[in-house]
Amino acid sequence: MNFIKISNTAYNEFKKFLTENNITYSTIRIYLDGMSCHGPHFNMSADKKNDNDLTQQIKDINFIVDKNLFMQFSGFIFLCGSENGLGSFSIEPVFKPNLPDCENCNGCKN
Repeated sequence: MNFIKISNTAYNEFKKFLTENNITYSTIRIYLDGMSCHGPHFNMSADKKNDNDLTQQIKDINFIVDKNLFMQFSGFIFLCGSENGLGSFSIEPVFKPNLPDCENCNGCKN
C-alpha cells in the first residue's frame, strides 16, 4: 500500500542527507511528533518494522508508518526545502484535521 508521496527532487535531497550524515539504515519511520493549533507535526527516524506497520519501498529507502497513523491522516507528502519553502524537509498529511482558532489558542502564540 502506498502511503507516502515523494518527488524525485525530494527523494534525491533526502538520500543525499542520509549519505552526508553517514546514516546507512535504510528503513525510515514516519511518526506523529505532536499537535498544535497549526496542525500535526511529523518526524522521522531510522527504525525497524513492527507488526502494526505499513511499509513502502521507494527506490532503496523503505518507509514505515503505523497503520493507525495512516488511517488518521490518509497518507503523507514528503517535501524537501525547495518544495516547501522552509529550507528543510517536512512531512504533510494528506488529510488535515480541523484546527482550532489560533486566536483562542494559548499554545504557541504565533
